[in-house]
Amino acid sequence: MSNMTFPLTRRHLLGGAGALLVSGGAISTGAIAATAAKEEADKGLAFEPNSFGKLAVPKVLPPLSVQNEQGQDVPLSHWYGNPFILHFWATWCPPCIRELPSVNAVAKAFDADGPQIVAVAVRGSTIPKVRAFYDSHGIDALPVLVDPVSGVMMETADQTALVQSIRQVRPDDLKELTPDVMSLHGVPRSLILNAKGEVVAESIGNMDWSADAVRHTVRALAG
Repeated sequence: MSNMTFPLTRRHLLGGAGALLVSGGAISTGAIAATAAKEEADKGLAFEPNSFGKLAVPKVLPPLSVQNEQGQDVPLSHWYGNPFILHFWATWCPPCIRELPSVNAVAKAFDADGPQIVAVAVRGSTIPKVRAFYDSHGIDALPVLVDPVSGVMMETADQTALVQSIRQVRPDDLKELTPDVMSLHGVPRSLILNAKGEVVAESIGNMDWSADAVRHTVRALAG
């Protein structure tokens, strides 16, 4: 299983389900159902507390940095002081690509009080690729940041929380996904950090972002 082709979302998207089935020039009933399922899945999970696995104890992080568009290291501590969302995505990940415009829209809806959304591209998503994606998709409210070797993504992962997240919203996926796979390769992934910069909750899979839902969820999980 290649880590470059394993974005996590609902399983029928991974399998390429949802394609139209045409027979004799007519779309079959099965095709209609599959298309409806794909459209529903494309929206992603509801962005709500239940979509996240909550850590039993907030996770204190070591000093970690991501890289900005100028090639400078920016420590995660730059965003400490208020709860924020750390969102990992990749330029090659179809669910991430579908989701990111809504992430951008939510970021634009927030004022200085936030919560801030810190989007970080991982696993081969270079600064030029991220900039090209942003420019072609009108992404204008998210920082251009990368995690060059995905070290921050792996260091912040909490396997118990990730399993809890999947168990709560997509329990059948646990038959195919191991905690190691989720920790090392699973994107898109959203983490909620409290004002101290501690990870309090994690979710895997594209989600249906909205400003009200994000505010409610961050307040519920990070205080």
